[in-house]
This record gives sequence, structure tokens and C-alpha cells, in this order.
Amino acid sequence: MPAPTPLFVGPYPIRGVVGSGAMGMVYLAHDLAIDRPVAIKTIHRRLLESSEDEPSATARFRVEAKAAGRLTHRNIVSVYQFGEDSDCAYIVMEYVAGRNLRDYIQAPRKLDVSQVLCLMLQLLDGLHYAHERGIVHRDIKPANLLIADDGRLKITDFGIARTESSNLTRRSSVIGSPGYIAPEQYTDREVDRRVDVFSAGVLLYQMLSGTTPFAGTDEAIMYKIVYEPHKPLSEVTNDTELEPFDAVLDRALAKDPAQRYASALAMRTALQALATEAVPDVLSADMVLPPRLEALEAKAAAAKDRDSPGPPKPHAPSVVSTPGSASAPSTPSKSVPGTGPPSVPVPTGWDTAALAEVERELAQHVGPVARVLVRRAARGLTSLAAVRHAVASSIVDFEARERFLAKAGAPRTATVATAAATDFQATQPEGEAPGGMPMREGDIDKAVSALLSSLGPIARVVAKRCAAKSQTREQFVAHVVDQLTPGIDARRVQADLWRALG
Repeated sequence: MPAPTPLFVGPYPIRGVVGSGAMGMVYLAHDLAIDRPVAIKTIHRRLLESSEDEPSATARFRVEAKAAGRLTHRNIVSVYQFGEDSDCAYIVMEYVAGRNLRDYIQAPRKLDVSQVLCLMLQLLDGLHYAHERGIVHRDIKPANLLIADDGRLKITDFGIARTESSNLTRRSSVIGSPGYIAPEQYTDREVDRRVDVFSAGVLLYQMLSGTTPFAGTDEAIMYKIVYEPHKPLSEVTNDTELEPFDAVLDRALAKDPAQRYASALAMRTALQALATEAVPDVLSADMVLPPRLEALEAKAAAAKDRDSPGPPKPHAPSVVSTPGSASAPSTPSKSVPGTGPPSVPVPTGWDTAALAEVERELAQHVGPVARVLVRRAARGLTSLAAVRHAVASSIVDFEARERFLAKAGAPRTATVATAAATDFQATQPEGEAPGGMPMREGDIDKAVSALLSSLGPIARVVAKRCAAKSQTREQFVAHVVDQLTPGIDARRVQADLWRALG
């Protein structure tokens, strides 16, 4: 049975469920003081726990409210207030009646070039406004872009925004959504406004082609974003009319930030030049998708409540049920659901609570993607220690990774320690390696440890792929150095590798 929806969050009476966010639920509520509907984004108290040396999720939540609260723009969802109660922290923001961009991309009726440009120009307008005020979103994706019922695009969820004055979001943490984040977000390089330009390029590609430029498993996507060029849009779509967009995409999706558009405004200017007709300010009414049923029901409930004599009291013996779900027990509740349903189910034979503990700890370092990483790692493994070792490489900070591994409570298991080496051995041709020192079992793990400080979570992917085409350590080191992106000290990496390989 779904968890009951709370009667109140803070002083705001809840009228329905709008959706689920990365770390909590989003509710439709009513602002009694101003008599208006508002959206409330929550994060459950149990997710706010942190160690002494890690910034708390509450602090990050405050940063979101502070960052977004400074932004007043037609293409950015307004934030009104940050608050806390006994069960959760929450952000009160503008309620946008509409759908997110993901629904438009997946809809049977596709957006034409003019409509894509309409949305892109609005997105880049909003991003440029935020960037000029020192705020970088860092997680631009379809789910974080809303299309209001008047056809206007609005950017939401500045939950991982990095402000110039805040150090709560560490460079060593991979934050963002696979497939949309820039290469430097994986390789521990300095992050600035150009990461949002890269994400905007991914969205442009996706809206015009129906597919993202980097697809596959999380690991494959990571590798492709950092090292592999995207296929030209005109080649994927077989549409010569889209060829002019290839030049814009090549620059927006450049691996090296220095080769990317320097600002969202510069990318906007380049796209505007491709328009063959006047681009509308907002989507036309005939293209706007109707709000989802649950959003309509929630909005109707808010309107009905506004016309009623008064709001329900906190002690009323009932709760608001999620539209379409079974009725909740008639007992008061203030519990706030945590995250939405996981995209990866708990592997057969595993205790959900045991994995959840590892997921919670890993999430402190890598964010919501922890759930996916842990559950995928648990497939084929039989102990929590093995799972910890399998996902530890996603933690870039060495000391944090060591603390995470220390909780395994046992030596590294042979299952995990030899998995990468087995993959390598299976690719080697028979016979002795020609010249140099042959690769040995365990070399991949040693190399991963040496590469983590420079490459971050992608270190294991690079090590395995380079080992697969190397017979000697000399070849292996040379292949790794060849893979390095601009800005990474090749001499340091080479020295670290030889020191680790011994």
C-alpha cells in the first residue's frame, strides 16, 4: 500500500501529489496567507543525516532554496521559502500546471524544428540569467524542465546548483544525471557554466532526433561522454535539413570545455541564426499537452478547499490519499515518503534493508544514482562486503572511499578482486607478451587505485578497456595516457601507474 500523504507540511495543507523528485516527494499545497496553490518539494529527515566531515543534505537543501530564491525570471520556477518540521525539510515554490519536457519528447506527436528552437531559446535564456548571477544548475535534463499550460518553459530543481559562495557540493562528487552531464563532471575537473551548455546540447540533440547522443548502461554512457564523439545528428536522423545543427552540436558537446560555447547566450545566438522563420516566444496552444490526471485532481482539490469554510486541522482523523491509490488508513500521519520507486529492483535473495543501508551511505558521496549502482553491483555477489568493494570506485575522494570500505568489516573478497582480472585474461591472445613486462592478475585493480584521483569513477572503465588491448604493462600505460582528456596531467598519471604496478 502506498505511504499516506501527509495532511500538512509545515503550515501548508496538502492537497495532492504532483510527483516524486530525486530525494523526496513533490506535493500540491495551499498557501493560506496569500491564497494561492504552491508546490512543496520535501526531503525526508532520514536522508538528512550526515557525518561530521560531510555537508548535510539539509545544508544542500538550503543552498537550493537560497540559490533559486535569488532568481526571478520568466523561465525559472520561483522559490518562496525553505522550512523544516519534525519529519522533513521542504522548499515551497511556484506551482506550474503542466508537464515536463520528457512527456513532450515521448509523445506520439513530435516537435518540429521551430518548436524545438522555441523551447531551446527559452531554456538558454533562463540559464544565461542564472549563470550571470553565479548559479550553475548542473542537472539540466527533461525531467527538470516544465512546460506550463501557457506554453512557457520553466527550469526547476536547482537542488544541486553550485553557487560561487558555496563549497557544500564537492568537486569529488559525481552529481547529475547519466547521459546529460558534461565530461568534467566525471573526471573531477573544475565545473562552471559550460556544463549546462553541454546538457543543453544533449537536449537539442534529443529533441531533434528522439534519442540521446550517448546511450547504454551507466558505465557505457560515462565512457562515451568522456572519450567517444557523438554521431552527427544528420547521420542519425538521415535528414539533410538538420545538417546545419551539426556544427552547433559539435561545439556544445565538445569534450574540452574550452572548445564549447563560452555561455548559454552564445549558444542561443548560434541557434537563433539557424531559424528560417520567426520563432514563437512560447509553444502554441495546440502543442501544449494537458496536465496529467493526478495534477488536475490535485488542482481541483485545492480549488474546492479554497472555497470551503476553512482548512482541515492537523489533528483531523484522516489523510489525503494519492490520487488513484487505495484509501489510506483513517489515522493522522505526518510521514513523508522518501524517494520514488527504484529503476533497478532489489536482486533476488538480497535483504532490502541491508542494501538500503549501503545505498544511503554511498548516496552521501554520489547522490541518488547510488541506488542504481548498489543494486546492479549486488547481482551475482553474495556479501555486503563484496558489494561495497564493487561500488567504492564511484567515490572519488580517497579518504571518503577508505572510510566507506572500512565498514565492509572483512578483507576484499576474491569475487570482486579477480573479476576485472578475469575480464582481462579472457581477452589475451595465447603466447607470451611481445617485449616488456607482461600484464599480471591484479594489475587492473592496482591501476584503478592509481587512476581514481585523476579520472574519478570512470577509472575502472578506462583501466579495463586499456587492459583489453594490451599484452604488456608498457602498452597498458601508453594506452591509458592516450585516453587522457585535456587538463589532466599525463606525467602524473604515468608516474602514479608505474608506482602502483611496481
